[in-house]
Amino acid sequence: MQANPTVVTLTKPALDSTLLLYSPDENNAQRFSARLRSLVMLSWCDSNQFSASRRVLDAHQARLVLLDFSKGYTDASAEIARQLMALDPGLVLLGIGSAASDRGAGVLCAMRAGLRDFIDIDAGDDEILDQLKTALVQWRTAADGQPARAVKRGQLVLICGVRPGLGSSTLTAHLGALAASIKPSAVAPASANNVMLLDLGHSSGDVSLYLGTGGDFHFDDALRNANRIDATLVRTAVPRHVSGVAVLGQPRERNISLGGAEVGPLLERLLTMFDLVLCDLDSRMLDDVAHTLLKMADEIWLVTDQSIGSMVALDACLRQLERAQARDLRVSLVVNRHDEACGISGARIAERFSVPLLATLPERSRPLRTTANRGSLLHETAPNDLYVRALAPLLDRFRLRTKRDAGRGGLRMLINRLGGNLWKRR
Repeated sequence: MQANPTVVTLTKPALDSTLLLYSPDENNAQRFSARLRSLVMLSWCDSNQFSASRRVLDAHQARLVLLDFSKGYTDASAEIARQLMALDPGLVLLGIGSAASDRGAGVLCAMRAGLRDFIDIDAGDDEILDQLKTALVQWRTAADGQPARAVKRGQLVLICGVRPGLGSSTLTAHLGALAASIKPSAVAPASANNVMLLDLGHSSGDVSLYLGTGGDFHFDDALRNANRIDATLVRTAVPRHVSGVAVLGQPRERNISLGGAEVGPLLERLLTMFDLVLCDLDSRMLDDVAHTLLKMADEIWLVTDQSIGSMVALDACLRQLERAQARDLRVSLVVNRHDEACGISGARIAERFSVPLLATLPERSRPLRTTANRGSLLHETAPNDLYVRALAPLLDRFRLRTKRDAGRGGLRMLINRLGGNLWKRR
């Protein structure tokens, strides 16, 4: 097997390493080399002549290898990946191809073959360079036996309806879309907020229905491949709402356990990629997630209403949090469908259960239902609705990368950036 000469470039690449590329198509190899010429040099080996031998690896002193997962070559590259892993477990293997050309099928195949990451040649130079640098750091860290350096962690907020039907999924969908819609500040125009919703509520799939998202990649797929979740996979396989918020949920016919050991690593990985992760959580899972989600959460919001049944369910949820040693300053109360004439106020409920009251959301079931039936969210059609205005204290709790305008509330600033006027009368 011969390695063809690398593509000549007149400018020095950003990385001084030369990476080994396995591809059965010389045209693809030339295309990848030309695309990456300003970032790194590639040396092509014909996959059709691959043999499980260390000769080529030793000749190139390869520690980081690219495999062509373009359409039509995925099975062959997956097999080569398995043989390379057996030949040298210390190799860092990356897939390469165009994620858009096959709607992410190559990305999924690369992930299932055990690859660390996937280089999408349609992505920008900065993203690809970051991926290559990260891969090189991973190899050097493993070779030195040193722990990986710390990375920035996003914010995890659990939104838990104390019983079914209280509107926690509706709330999660609106908050996620609003948070993702906030435009970057003028001082950091390239730092858009990246938001993910975990659709794990009482009725699995409700958040996805509200946002009109769907796909073949679900939460259980992510759990099985937690150590291979990366930005390219998330961008290509996880569905997104028009606002930009990513939605990861489960089909209605599947039941999953959130108490497994793989939940923690998955959440940690997602929190390195997203500024904010909102989880619509089934209150019946609180005992199961005691050692993972509850411990990792930055905030825990319990959603209730003013009915007697909800008061009983709220008491049960608080007892579950006590058993999990999670009834602390992170726990707050959101009273939905609030009616001043109901006889008990949100403040009184919070006082009765010794939980801080974060927000009271007015009874707006009809307009929320109407907009949902039309395939939209309430803030998209009526940005000055009482329900939308009441979300302000919740949005202000998010640690989003945006400059807060002096003297303005977070929601008003958001609506201004969305191009509307929250305070005008209709």
